[in-house]
Amino acid sequence: MKRAMKRATKHLLALAISGAVLLAAPAAFPCGASFGTGITVDPHQDIIVVWKDNVETYVFQPIFCGTATDFGLILPVPSSLSQSPSLTDQQAFTTAAGLSEPTKRQVVQKNGGFSCGGSAGAGMRNGTVDTTTVVASGQVGFLDWVQLKADTEASFTDWLTANGYPYSSAASSVFSYYVQKGWYFVAFKISQEAAPDGGTLCRALGPVALSFPTPVPVVPSRMASAGSSSSSVSQQFSWRIFGITHGDAQLAFSDGSNSNLVLMYSGAINAGNVPSFSGLAEAGDRLTRLTLSFYSGTSDPDIGLTLAAPADYRGTEDVVVYDDSACSVSHSGRLPHSLLLSLSGLALVGLLCWRRWR
Repeated sequence: MKRAMKRATKHLLALAISGAVLLAAPAAFPCGASFGTGITVDPHQDIIVVWKDNVETYVFQPIFCGTATDFGLILPVPSSLSQSPSLTDQQAFTTAAGLSEPTKRQVVQKNGGFSCGGSAGAGMRNGTVDTTTVVASGQVGFLDWVQLKADTEASFTDWLTANGYPYSSAASSVFSYYVQKGWYFVAFKISQEAAPDGGTLCRALGPVALSFPTPVPVVPSRMASAGSSSSSVSQQFSWRIFGITHGDAQLAFSDGSNSNLVLMYSGAINAGNVPSFSGLAEAGDRLTRLTLSFYSGTSDPDIGLTLAAPADYRGTEDVVVYDDSACSVSHSGRLPHSLLLSLSGLALVGLLCWRRWR
């Protein structure tokens, strides 16, 4: 009985430790560029892009775990915000993903060999006055936000430093890219009200929506790599973009020949699904699902988006199923895993029979 209690106690302790490790995991802020001590970026992200009448509503999903003073998120946008950032409903993402789910196709992968299985402020530089101007500011959920317009990359990073926004010096080239394009920056950090004295915080924030005028839909994909550019290891990002447009057009990639850019779904949104989109869609709008993959540290421009003629489509997604039946003796002369299991079973049966007859 005591041994059983000890085993049960050890099991509960292991579960408690596992839970503590999960709760202590570092932050993962999607899209944009997140900076700070212990901050990591989840390479798999979902974004909703609503583009109607030359206005885009960009919706992303922040999650934060860590020390408040160690966090900063910077998102570039092509023009001044048409309205302050606001919270929307997570159900919009759930509905978009459900409606656009690809057809599943089972692919059997046979294994061979013995080991069958898966494997800052204004300054004076060069005689020119560089400035960064605060265009607007406010609070959304537990985040304070500021919209900035910078003349140079140096004035932008000076402002971030002076105002306590963490960033990586390795991101300078990415900041410069957007400054030269004349874009604005929306910088987020944890509100003092949410974490007084810079305390720790672990919260999921309902999706944040930003709206701004733009003649073409945009996704600032290059900015995402800025948050991880300080690492020597290249990381692959995999994003899903759910596009919502008027029914007479659909969101599409401008470079249709790139194998890393894939259309997975296009279809009309019916009246029954409209409430689940929390004001982001109307009956008859067109929903598309685009997937893209790219690596951190890229110097490529932002992913190009355009509009195309509407056409219903549902892609196919492969689901890999592993088959160990093809396992055979490896070159080292070892027996297949399945055969070893069979022999072990026979040996166990033989031992039991021998002990019984004794």
